[in-house]
Amino acid sequence: MTSTTSTTIEQLGRQHEDKIETMGRVALATQGVLYLIIGILAIQVARGDRNAKPSQRGALQAVAHQPLGKALLVLVTIGLVIHVVWRLVLAARGEPGEDDKKSWAKRAGNVGRAAVYGGFTVAAIKLLMGSGSQSGGGGTEKKGTAKVLDIPGGKAIVVIAGLIVIGTGLWNIYRGLSRKFEDSLSLGGVDEAKRKSIVTAGVVGYVARGIAFGLVGVFLVRAGLEKNPGQAKGLDGALRQVADASYGPWLLMLLAIGLILFGLYRAIGDGRYRKASELTHS
Repeated sequence: MTSTTSTTIEQLGRQHEDKIETMGRVALATQGVLYLIIGILAIQVARGDRNAKPSQRGALQAVAHQPLGKALLVLVTIGLVIHVVWRLVLAARGEPGEDDKKSWAKRAGNVGRAAVYGGFTVAAIKLLMGSGSQSGGGGTEKKGTAKVLDIPGGKAIVVIAGLIVIGTGLWNIYRGLSRKFEDSLSLGGVDEAKRKSIVTAGVVGYVARGIAFGLVGVFLVRAGLEKNPGQAKGLDGALRQVADASYGPWLLMLLAIGLILFGLYRAIGDGRYRKASELTHS
């Protein structure tokens, strides 16, 4: 990102706090919808449907195949574009008055998330244009891992990447069990029953999301250690691996329910009750 572009985005952000907040709520709600669909697809896999693809790209395909699917996919695509722009605005702004390593780490994290959701946006646009892959992206991880393993030090890079993903999973589990996510919510005027529902969905959802990340990370570490790109699996492949294990369908069913709860928490809890300050700065 050039200095001029960064300055322009930062100036835009300072002038339109309310618009950034709205973008953030739409972005988180869109993310929640995708996780909700992923959870539903995972339930289908647990029930024996081998054609269901429980991943972000699989979720986009599932939307496209619904009645009025193209119109729905347009809305989801708009939400994804907003997510990318919002993350870039947060990356440009950082924390007000802060210029330390923590602030720059948050900026870098938002750039990374913008890149990830940029990829989902491209996938959605391809589906709208009728050129999207029907595979759900299952081979993408293997191809990418194979390319990295072929470069000097590739084995170490893949293992480190896997450990980072596992670390992200553990952070999600900690965030859920410790209920740290409550610090980001404004639930003062919410009645006790609704508050309890939101918090429960957040606890279970974050733990399920953390387990899902952990599974992907474990397979990535294995791929690096064995120098075998075939071991690398995305979310789709990791969840299918659970289904194939002993008592796997029941375990996957529980994990799927957790992902659905995370989707609901993200769409409603974060989308509606996230503090404005958490939406307008990194």
